[in-house]
Amino acid sequence: MNARRAARELALLTLFQLDKQGNGVIDRATLQKETVKDMMLASIRALSGEAEFQIRSAADELAEVSRYLLEYELEHPSNLETPLEVRAKPVPIPSTREMVEKIEKCLQGAEYLFEALRIPELVALLQAGEVQDYALKVMILVADHLPELDELLNSHMEDWRMDRLVRMDAYLLRLAAAEMKHLPDVDLSVSINEAVDLAKQFSGEESYKLVNGILGSLAVALSKENGKSLQGVYHQLTTNQEQPI
Repeated sequence: MNARRAARELALLTLFQLDKQGNGVIDRATLQKETVKDMMLASIRALSGEAEFQIRSAADELAEVSRYLLEYELEHPSNLETPLEVRAKPVPIPSTREMVEKIEKCLQGAEYLFEALRIPELVALLQAGEVQDYALKVMILVADHLPELDELLNSHMEDWRMDRLVRMDAYLLRLAAAEMKHLPDVDLSVSINEAVDLAKQFSGEESYKLVNGILGSLAVALSKENGKSLQGVYHQLTTNQEQPI
């Protein structure tokens, strides 16, 4: 994970904390470096707690599968009359459908572990000065231009509005739009790609499709307005198979 990816994640989590009422209002006065630093540290602690939760969840999933298979073996007719001191005999596996369900639980446990493994690296990155500085920079952009960003994003939505989106999706879009409109050194495709990845990680199962489609449409408009290159944007949209722009 690179520093800017970590900064985006930190900015997203901190903005989520700052918007305590869930109404999209960020108090610009609270975005002072020392105040935000405390909130950033709270985000880091939350991620550390998330790592512990992921590991425990993985262990629980795997333990459940293990218990199921052990009980299935012990309660199989061929073992019911076996004396307790005799080791249970292997038995045929359950039906394909049952085993697929159990394997899916094992895979879910593996995903929990994979997610937990990346968190120590992220926590280390989040404590770097350059990461916190970039996170603060994009948070200030969102706070300073929030009404403008919401109006801009609304103009690229069909059947949705910013005030109807779940809070996490709204801040994902605002962060990406702030980069795309106000930071000329950030490629449009990079902002879209990072927002899509964060949506997959923090939001609902279908959210990344919505995020990708809206930002793809916005990218086309901004490329005409500020001359940013569209290189990579169409590839990103095609790769994620989102709604056409």
